[in-house]
Amino acid sequence: MTKTEIKEIMGHKYISTLFPAMQGYLLARKLLDIFVNKEPIAKLCEVDKNGDLILELLSNTVRDDQVINAGSFNNIYTGNYKEMMGALTFVFEVNFKDFLAVSDTGEGLQPLAEMMAAVSQKG
Repeated sequence: MTKTEIKEIMGHKYISTLFPAMQGYLLARKLLDIFVNKEPIAKLCEVDKNGDLILELLSNTVRDDQVINAGSFNNIYTGNYKEMMGALTFVFEVNFKDFLAVSDTGEGLQPLAEMMAAVSQKG
């Protein structure tokens, strides 16, 4: 049985399902390359020029019973970037918590979680 978690983010119900092991491993490798960099946001923009990475990260996540994909992404997140960062943080918590030291309490944060926490607190 695949693990799923539910979380409310800015008044919306999100359900995230674990990535299959190989997909999760490949995504973790990409994320490590991005977030061990001194400028993680700049590196993310360089690596994810066309948005494929963010779409893949959100591909196993549903918002208010709507699948997040290329067709729904703009409708959901246009002008709604704080919620988008909250959704990404949730995906990281569900899928990579032990690997990337992402925690609900904020203890032992690594560069990935520090960047996500900083972005989600702004605005």
